Amino acid sequence: MPKGHQKRPAASAKTQQAAASHLLEFEKVSFDDEVNRPKATDEELNSRYAKGEIRIVTEQARYPLAGILAMLQETIESEEGKKELRYKLDPEYQRRHRWSVERKSRLIESFLINVPVPPVFLYERDFARFEVMDGRQRLTTLSDFYADKFELTKLQYWSDLDGRKYSQLPSKVREGIDRRYISSIILLKETAASEEQAAMLKKMVFERLNSGGVKLAKQETRNAVYNGPLNRLCLELSENEKFRRMWGIPLDPKPEEKDADEEADEIIDESTTAGSHMFEKMGDVELVLRFFAYRKIGEFKAGLNKISEFLDQFILAGNKFPEDGLATYRRMFEAAVDFLWDVLEDEAFTVLDPSKRRPTKIVYDPLMFAANSPNVVPHHAKLVTKKAVLREELKAMYARNHALFSGRRTNFKDSQDRNRCVSETFAAAIAKTKKL
Repeated sequence: MPKGHQKRPAASAKTQQAAASHLLEFEKVSFDDEVNRPKATDEELNSRYAKGEIRIVTEQARYPLAGILAMLQETIESEEGKKELRYKLDPEYQRRHRWSVERKSRLIESFLINVPVPPVFLYERDFARFEVMDGRQRLTTLSDFYADKFELTKLQYWSDLDGRKYSQLPSKVREGIDRRYISSIILLKETAASEEQAAMLKKMVFERLNSGGVKLAKQETRNAVYNGPLNRLCLELSENEKFRRMWGIPLDPKPEEKDADEEADEIIDESTTAGSHMFEKMGDVELVLRFFAYRKIGEFKAGLNKISEFLDQFILAGNKFPEDGLATYRRMFEAAVDFLWDVLEDEAFTVLDPSKRRPTKIVYDPLMFAANSPNVVPHHAKLVTKKAVLREELKAMYARNHALFSGRRTNFKDSQDRNRCVSETFAAAIAKTKKL
């Protein structure tokens, strides 16, 4: 065994200990360890079931299509005396790939010929006050149609109606669609005894819904059921221009699908197909959340194998972090992104190999982690000035440890080894800059 390898276990332990000591006070929260929790006995299971633990309370409703527009505009008075919508279509819930006019038209045609349409899913956030969690596109389409905001196009069976708005439909056709209903499933407030349990049950139901036939990505689900201050911060930070360039995400994303014959009028930038797909599935928002959660990766023994569960736990806790703590998070993220852009630009999250230019999470996690380390932050300016030194150190390290950064090694030890490798590389570069 090479001599350099003999000291690695000690270095790894030291790195883990240092990382834990750098956690801020508000971050020192623990998560339930589901892996090591003993299984319940039959007696305990029977008792829990009898008490109604983890049992969904729902009711169903049917809404006439002709009343959807007025329903979504209805306001009520809050406890603070302010007007608020009874049915909340929160922008945070909106999926980034909105429906095109063609797809909206297909929904209207489904109602015209009485094809079954999946129900929408509502959550009763307070008595008789609802959040639209699944079905926002369907409800928005119906509202826009009745408000004459789009013309039907490319209908399959009723093509003679192409080019017409609701008010321009023949009277009998209008009367026919007005008689149709859309169903809903309402998750009632009394389902959960606590905010945490409510979030868990909302997620469970939400993931089991047929969301318009399109499978939701993990962050889309997280965005819907764990909305809060940390989630909104992640959404905002995901718009960072340098961050988008690093991942090949469009700088001016157009979430709405364009029709085939619509002229493209987009800003030409360095975006990639993978980057655009990441944006549509909110993968960029997940990356921001990952940066914050990864600060506690040393406590999550499952490593990256169950990272989705870890992110769920973290955002649920993180939405309760204090305002000044989230302000610190903002500064951390922006400083790390600015620094890595100044040194590596759009190659920051690659292994710096011309033949492997694709950015990966396996590189992103430890690089952002190390760049934000208190051992590195004071040296940012010097490292930027001597950026060729850090670049060459990183490039050589990736070459020596190509298997570790290939993306196929995701257990706890692997993540800690990557942290160690990158941290030691930064330390070596800092030492060299001091001599120059």
